Amino acid sequence: MQIVQRIDDVLVGVDAVSLEILGRRHVAGTYFLINLRRPSPVAGYADFVADCQGPLRIATLSSTLPSGSLQPEPPPLLPRRATALDLESLSFAPVHMLDGTWLVAEFACRSSSQPGAARRIARQLREKGGPPDMQSVYCDLQADGSNETRRGVEVRFSAQDDAVAVNHQWLSSGFVSDTEVVFGSGAQWIVDRQARHARLLGGSGKLLFEGKCDSRAP
Repeated sequence: MQIVQRIDDVLVGVDAVSLEILGRRHVAGTYFLINLRRPSPVAGYADFVADCQGPLRIATLSSTLPSGSLQPEPPPLLPRRATALDLESLSFAPVHMLDGTWLVAEFACRSSSQPGAARRIARQLREKGGPPDMQSVYCDLQADGSNETRRGVEVRFSAQDDAVAVNHQWLSSGFVSDTEVVFGSGAQWIVDRQARHARLLGGSGKLLFEGKCDSRAP
C-alpha cells in the first residue's frame, strides 16, 4: 500500500497491486483510510474507477468508508469482480483534496503506467501533489502548546479546492480567501497570501503570535 495523503490524523493509502487498467482512460483500484492514532483495523476502504482523461474524475464501486468521525471498522473483506465493469453505467464525480480522491485518482493514473515508480510517485504526491493552482509559502510558526518557533514551515494551499496543508498534512479546518490562508481549530492561523506574515489569534481574537513568511523555500 502506498500512502499518498494525510488529512488531519487520517492517512489515505492506495493498494498499488489492486490497480487495473480498463482501456485508454480508466483505471480501477482500491484505496483505504487509516486512522493514524489507531491504524488497525483500517477505518474504511473504497473500490473506485478513475477517469484519467482530464479533468480527473472518480466513481465509487463499493465502499465501507465511514461518515462523520473516522472510527475503525471491522477489517474489510475485499470482493473481487467476477464480471467486466460497465463503464457507461458508472457515475463519475469531480475529485477533491479533502476527501482524498484527488491524490488517489492522480496516483492511480500515473502509477498504472509506471508500476516500477509507484513508491516515488506516491512520495511526490504526498509532498507536493495537488490541483494545478497549488502555491506554497514558508512561515515561522509555533506548534500547538509550544513556545518554540519553527522556522520555514511550508504552508501549501489551493484556492480552487479551498484546501490547506501544513508540512504535508492537509487540514479540515483550512480555507482560502482572496487575500488570506486560514487554518487551525480553537486558535486560528491567518497567513497573508502575499507571503508577508502569519498571525495566530486566540478564540477571543487576541493576538498570540506573529511570524514572518516568504514565498522562497528556506
